Amino acid sequence: MLLEPSTDEATTNGGRLVLSVICLLFLQSPDLAAHTDVTSQEQFNRVAPGGLPNLLHYNSDRASLELRADDQNCPVSAHGFFELNINSQGNVTRAKDVSTARSVHPKNMAAQWVRNILMQIHFRPLSLGGKSASVHTFATVVCQ
Repeated sequence: MLLEPSTDEATTNGGRLVLSVICLLFLQSPDLAAHTDVTSQEQFNRVAPGGLPNLLHYNSDRASLELRADDQNCPVSAHGFFELNINSQGNVTRAKDVSTARSVHPKNMAAQWVRNILMQIHFRPLSLGGKSASVHTFATVVCQ
């Protein structure tokens, strides 16, 4: 005669299986476990030598990136807020404009143009526990 497991035993065993699968995923995929959020100031302290495009300057006092203003893509005093993803080698893999208020005003920066410049930044990798980690941060960009 076979006995069916009680509901409590089945739930416990099912929970153990799910936990085991999640742990296995983290062990097999170091990128999942190694991703971290950092402040822009912390991240820009790790810019690789020559890692900023010529048009960009990082202002550590204001924790912002400054772009040379021009009449076409970056009018004086225009600004934007960008989300950056940096891989474990220190390369920007994603630069997304997350500015909340955007109108079709001639004084706004060309977000796609800025994004292309941000994608050229190179950082020294962030090391956590002896392993390189991917990074998530935000950057304010100001035209001056």
